[in-house]
Amino acid sequence: MSLQDLDAFLRLRETDAALAASLAEPLSVEALIELARGHGFHITDEDVFSAQAREEADAPSAELQRRMAEDSRRLRHFIQG
Repeated sequence: MSLQDLDAFLRLRETDAALAASLAEPLSVEALIELARGHGFHITDEDVFSAQAREEADAPSAELQRRMAEDSRRLRHFIQG
């Protein structure tokens, strides 16, 4: 049920400008969970990871390749210093 809470919480940003602004900034998983709880939703870190996996499974292969290319560029720059 809490994955459904995560979906409902994320839909809430469509009508709550303050929430949309909060979610526009990078958040840790813990901060996201606390923000959701503050709005009356119960989610866990497992829900967040499940939602990410669901999004990746639904993404077209071109999008996944684009994401992997960005990650590899960041890693390549990090390794070289």
